[in-house]
Amino acid sequence: MCSLFFGLVSMSQAEPLGEGSERVFMPPFFESHCVKCHGANKPKGGIRLDRMDGRIASAQDFETWSAIHEQLSNGEMPPEDAESQPDEMERARVLAWIGGELEKALSSERVSYLLGESSFGNHVDHEKLFNGEIQELPFSPPRLWRMNPNIYERTKQRIFKEHWMELRRVQQPFGIERKSGIHDYAANLLADSATLDTLLRNARDIVEHQLGRDVPEAFRSLLETETPSVEQVDAAVLLQFETLVYRPPYDDERQRFRDYMRRAIGEADDVREGLAACLKAIMLVPEAVYRMELGLGSKDEHGRRRLSSNELAFASAFALTDDPPDEVLWAASRSGKLGSHAGVREQLVRMLDDDAIAKPKILRFFREFFGYHRAPDVFKDAKRYENYDWGVVPAQLVHEADLLVLHHLRQDRDVLQELLTTTHYFVGHFGSEVDPVELEQRLAALRLLHDYWKDKPWKELAYELDPAVRAEIEGLHPHFRTQPAKHRMSGGLIKDYMEYLPVCYQNGIRPMLAQFTHMEGLRERNLTSARDQRFFLLAYNLEIDQFDCPTVQPFELNPQQRAGLLTHPAWLIAHSKNTDTNPITRGKWVRERLLAGHVPDVPITVNAVVPEDPTKTLRERFNATRQAECWRCHKKMNPLGMTFEAYDDFGRFRTTDEVSGRPINASGRVDSTSEQRLNGEVASALELVQRLGHSKIVRQSFVRHAFRYWMGRNELLSDSATLIAADKAYVDGGGSFRALLISLLSSDSFIYRKEIGK
Repeated sequence: MCSLFFGLVSMSQAEPLGEGSERVFMPPFFESHCVKCHGANKPKGGIRLDRMDGRIASAQDFETWSAIHEQLSNGEMPPEDAESQPDEMERARVLAWIGGELEKALSSERVSYLLGESSFGNHVDHEKLFNGEIQELPFSPPRLWRMNPNIYERTKQRIFKEHWMELRRVQQPFGIERKSGIHDYAANLLADSATLDTLLRNARDIVEHQLGRDVPEAFRSLLETETPSVEQVDAAVLLQFETLVYRPPYDDERQRFRDYMRRAIGEADDVREGLAACLKAIMLVPEAVYRMELGLGSKDEHGRRRLSSNELAFASAFALTDDPPDEVLWAASRSGKLGSHAGVREQLVRMLDDDAIAKPKILRFFREFFGYHRAPDVFKDAKRYENYDWGVVPAQLVHEADLLVLHHLRQDRDVLQELLTTTHYFVGHFGSEVDPVELEQRLAALRLLHDYWKDKPWKELAYELDPAVRAEIEGLHPHFRTQPAKHRMSGGLIKDYMEYLPVCYQNGIRPMLAQFTHMEGLRERNLTSARDQRFFLLAYNLEIDQFDCPTVQPFELNPQQRAGLLTHPAWLIAHSKNTDTNPITRGKWVRERLLAGHVPDVPITVNAVVPEDPTKTLRERFNATRQAECWRCHKKMNPLGMTFEAYDDFGRFRTTDEVSGRPINASGRVDSTSEQRLNGEVASALELVQRLGHSKIVRQSFVRHAFRYWMGRNELLSDSATLIAADKAYVDGGGSFRALLISLLSSDSFIYRKEIGK
């Protein structure tokens, strides 16, 4: 198998090391070039190389040896000012040996865990992935992929429908840590004892509902007889499998659960009890907990096993949706059409073309890649935002970032470049798919509502309107008669409008129309009140009494202040601290997500606290990180992150630091990339994102993260052909994300399974 990570220096570049020769060669090397700074006396970074025992192949100190290999290969160690520097032959010999030992460690449990961490993915050499030198055919390892929590939520909704109290009572068993990056990885998500306990409790509540409310006919007919027939039992087993395992039972499963149900009914002497026991048991079969991607299909001459048609049906459905395969996909599976790459592509194209099929996995990828959806998780003191409840503001900003992503996905031209560089945004709007004529009708309806109430005592209205008053309002305009019941006019809503609409009409501006804005999940928030709108507009440097809301959006904001998602308030808030900006987090994000780089975690021995000084800007206070032991890592982040200092921690554009009163310096630098036109000084975040948006490395890094999201693992060098093909599909399609996605989901990495190293 080709080298996964550490093929930066081949053995042909250096004298081969014989068995055990590292015991002779390595200690003198470290003694000469490393131990002075990394010895017993105040070792820098807390790393002591005088006592590293060299047992790399057993994954001993794997992360440390990986960092040593990386810094030696990049010429970062020994530092330039070190008295003793190794010659090229010495460096090559050491790198060859460490790389070979790290390669051996890949089979260890510790390294298997690291391979399942998104933060470790960029250790794979970027150039090797895309230069075409890797000839190994792609595959993924066989795996059981624990059920995604969103899939489980959809299943609950199909069962409970409108019974919201019961829906809430059934707890989510498949939690995923809300951390930065791609986190739904197959290798590291297991069903532990807590998961199984929750599944058992849920099984009881779900079956109680199934046999107590909206009882399906297959269950009802069985409950109404004292001695159920084989056909009745089989029908109940079939329904439960299709509901919770998402497929019909195999013949042996049908027989096993048929026997179990009949035995349980006999032992309990009660049809309902026996049926309930069987239905609960079906809920706990392995496929109700794990997605099976073992490779049960045919084996090729390279030792790779194809996913079976059944496995491919589930993999394709869950790649785009939270639902099991639909009838068309099942039919393609049964007919053998999924036995070819073309057949898989045909089904992907069909699902992507069908607007009736919800495909939430696509938007979630962009949320996890950019990370802007985490803005509501960052606590902000309401007093610093004009003493207002902060909660609604980031939720609305995330929604509007979603609208921007969805808009460019529909356009499907230069998607990444547009998301990084566009000066057009959605603000207080429903989205670009809404008919502008309908919006004009809504504006007309609001004017009639204002004129009706302006001379009436609207402040005294109760929440529930008098039926006669409601009828009179609904007679003003058809819009008020066609509103869904939950959005009908209420006293509270009229009060919100009557605080906001007079401001608009007095200033000759159009009001915002996003009366009800859909947030994550099922929650909606009324944003018509003057208070709500004033406070979320501030994040864009807009004022409620001046913002003339365009009917057609996205529209251009100030191009001297905003360009792309990295200057969108949602992204800026998500990558900030509670009370300040966070240039380290922002710079690290750019380095790792867009430049395919890697920044080590802060050593536990380092007190990473920026000194307080109200007379200095944050950039000036960050001068403390220019100490040699700090700058080695901070030089990869600070020059990138500081370009965003033109925005405060609420995402508002600024030219002056509000604490020190000093002018903001938002200049920065891109370096350490192999793309020369990308490197160099930048005057601001706007110049930075323009440069990033036109970069090949940035595009390829984006492809790598898309690979991780849809494959549920980090890329290997053996995935090179898959990544090159996906990148080519994107470019040839004019920056089409759809083309990239189809390429990934019909690739050998998606379809074939093989054990690593075999």
